[in-house]
Amino acid sequence: MRPWKPPAARATSALVLVCMLGQVIVWLMGPEAQDALAFAAGLVPARLTGHVVAPGALSPLATLVSHMFLHSGFVHLFMNMVFLAWVGRHCEWLIGPLRLLLLFLLGGVVGGLVQVISSPTSLIPVVGASGGVSAVFGTYALLYARVGEEPATLLGLRLSGELVRALRYAALFIGLQLLVAVAFNTPGGPGIAIWAHIGGFLAGLLFGLPWVWSRDARDLRG
Repeated sequence: MRPWKPPAARATSALVLVCMLGQVIVWLMGPEAQDALAFAAGLVPARLTGHVVAPGALSPLATLVSHMFLHSGFVHLFMNMVFLAWVGRHCEWLIGPLRLLLLFLLGGVVGGLVQVISSPTSLIPVVGASGGVSAVFGTYALLYARVGEEPATLLGLRLSGELVRALRYAALFIGLQLLVAVAFNTPGGPGIAIWAHIGGFLAGLLFGLPWVWSRDARDLRG
């Protein structure tokens, strides 16, 4: 019998490649052009809420997607891409390439919107694939969890074991992100877009729940 060979993770590889090529192109443009591009194509909360108008820049709604393919530097890019390459391919084996792409984009958009809600007048551009990566991680955590949860009752509502697990992961992830914010986000500095991470992760949990509830997904997890 031949050993099992995992299928090629084409969508994950394509996302990593596009982000890497984008960063190289931005780097070649030079520092001044990088700053201009970050404001024109990055997610600037004040632009989405109408507090600031930037003629010649991308549509504010379009930046909900474009900001995911820009990064503040190669270290930022490397951290996101290593994580995406690891969890993305595992998710792609179960949900397929098209759904993986949808999950990544959904996480980035939802994460961006949550970041805008948290700081609606901010002029600091938000860049990076962190929201999309967090969404993939949320789905990955649900699909590959080895420890089940017992059903529970909350405010009179009966919660399935899978939903209890999702809520537990959400609480742990949000708590960790808030600790990171306290440690690294200093007043006046660019900081880390913590709420984009949280929004993306929650989107990934919601996206992954139907797969966990389905019999096929449970069988694949073993």
